Amino acid sequence: MQSITLHSRVQADGRLVLQLPNDFRGYDVTVQVQAQSTDWLSVLEQTAGSIPDLERPPQGNDEVRDVL
Repeated sequence: MQSITLHSRVQADGRLVLQLPNDFRGYDVTVQVQAQSTDWLSVLEQTAGSIPDLERPPQGNDEVRDVL
């Protein structure tokens, strides 16, 4: 059995449109519906670390300013 994960949103009229690669022509498809969480922590946990090469460069030292 071959499986892929697709993400799509149910439209306002209740329709769900899935566009599959041509390799899946003639396959049977099972759809599992899952409510999407709007909880900020779960969104953060899903995205944290998803861009491994994104790093904050060294910020250097604060500049010294004259006292007013």
